[in-house]
Amino acid sequence: MKAQDFRALVEQLGDLTRVQREALVEALSAKGSSAEVVALIETRFAAQPACGHCGKSEFRPWGVASGLKRYMCKACGRTFNALTGTPLAGLRLREKWLGYARSLVDGVSLRKAAAQNDIHLETSFRWRHRFLQSARSKKPGAVAGIVEADETFILKSAKGSRHIVGRAPRKRGGKGTKGGHSTDEHDAILIVRDRHAATSDTVLSDLSAATIGAHLKPIVARDAVLVTDGNSAYEAFAAETGITQIALVASHGQRVVGCYHIQNVNGYVSRFDLWRARFKGVASKYLPSYLGWRRMIECDGDRLTPRHCLAEAMS
Repeated sequence: MKAQDFRALVEQLGDLTRVQREALVEALSAKGSSAEVVALIETRFAAQPACGHCGKSEFRPWGVASGLKRYMCKACGRTFNALTGTPLAGLRLREKWLGYARSLVDGVSLRKAAAQNDIHLETSFRWRHRFLQSARSKKPGAVAGIVEADETFILKSAKGSRHIVGRAPRKRGGKGTKGGHSTDEHDAILIVRDRHAATSDTVLSDLSAATIGAHLKPIVARDAVLVTDGNSAYEAFAAETGITQIALVASHGQRVVGCYHIQNVNGYVSRFDLWRARFKGVASKYLPSYLGWRRMIECDGDRLTPRHCLAEAMS
């Protein structure tokens, strides 16, 4: 932690409640991986305590089970612990969670993560998608200023499927049978990114103006400048909403107009493709998890530690 961040942390200690102070002391004094994980879980819960079932904050202690404190909710009458209602609820081998979070930070394959943490391959697969469940839906509420939008295409993959419907199996990688890009053989991903690095993405069901506009409308600020390629879907969206649009047509040699370009979003796509290549293919149905994983890496940067990754998984 940088000295400036540490000073800011110390200054905020006086604002902690009694419960939060006790949880922090417990987290700092914890020794051993399992104790560290339990302390991290309890500390996160103490920051914003609420019932994992109904969300109410009125409850009372109800003993301890499996190393975690349990509570009885006064509103719904159900018992819960700090993991109830989170993606990590019900997972075992808690002492290995921090090690597995390290594997996520390092971006290793499922088999390497399983070997590093001495767990079964199926456990490694299940943990990956539980740990990434929150990340896949964590997107900025809005993008503003100069906003770039572009689509990228990835050949559909049925990696891991025992039965492939609609086509014959192909060798890893492979090529589409049709010329150009379409949603018949490719996963079309719309990437929207502003100059402050706020990034949103979605896997498009089709390339129609209605589908693209439906994703852009809730997140692009009305005073933004939308910079795109020559796709007419963006022009239709701008005409409907009144948002200023600048279309760069590569075929006309128009790649940059003053400060307007789509190199920011294209650079993000390039980094995503380079990072994704290490997994030797991503199944189409799990693509949103990997998109969320990459957004988390881009957003958190050096702050993405195993503890931070584990805390994000519980949000």
